[in-house]
Amino acid sequence: MKRIILLFATFLPMAIFAQQTEGEVTYTETVKLMMDFGDGPEAEEMKKMIPPAQSFPKTLFFNANESLYQDKQGTEGEGDLEMSGNSGGGDFQIKMMRPDNKLYRNIKDGSTIEYREFFGRYFLITDKSKMPAWKITGEQKKLLGYTCMKATLQVDSATNVVAWFTPQIPVSTGPSIHAGLPGLILEFAMNGDQRTIVATQVEFKKLPKDSLQLPSKGKEMTAEEFKKMEAEKMKEMGMESGGAPGTMKMIIRN
Repeated sequence: MKRIILLFATFLPMAIFAQQTEGEVTYTETVKLMMDFGDGPEAEEMKKMIPPAQSFPKTLFFNANESLYQDKQGTEGEGDLEMSGNSGGGDFQIKMMRPDNKLYRNIKDGSTIEYREFFGRYFLITDKSKMPAWKITGEQKKLLGYTCMKATLQVDSATNVVAWFTPQIPVSTGPSIHAGLPGLILEFAMNGDQRTIVATQVEFKKLPKDSLQLPSKGKEMTAEEFKKMEAEKMKEMGMESGGAPGTMKMIIRN
């Protein structure tokens, strides 16, 4: 009997550790809306009609080898906005709809496949980014009971990132395109509060086999090819994409 108890006590910590590399995280993602309506009383009225930001729930499925970030099931359409009116003698119409986007990550080799909706078309965007040059600071804080460490990343001259990750969940992934830290990212901020992603729940569990699968339909493109096509389309539509991934600046012209 003593031998059985000893064996159970020996293997129990290993079982708990295994559970901490597979599960589901719920996040709240918030994106600030940057719109330029011009000047004048009509522009001021339009500004009052548009919320300053959009927030919506997201889910990250993960295990030791891969992860998938997507809209939380059952929340499709939340945050959509449609309005029309008259400004400066011209009619305007604004539609803001959450695109059906998903981000798959192969944790082992760092490659990603993004399933992205863009103007009604679907794309499978492949990328294998270099290891980000994260700088881990000495700052710490608690999130959902986990001890988290702060890391910063200067992507380019216009984009900076702050992430809070926990080594207590030893999976090198997170809710956005940036990962590569020695632990799961529970909080993410881009350019201050321009885009924030904050974990609200962590659940360790055995995932269904199909929970980490991307849709197979969509035009295959590299990240550079998609970026070029996106810029051309936005220019054609009289809009300007700007800032960092996940954000958009819209200039409305009559």
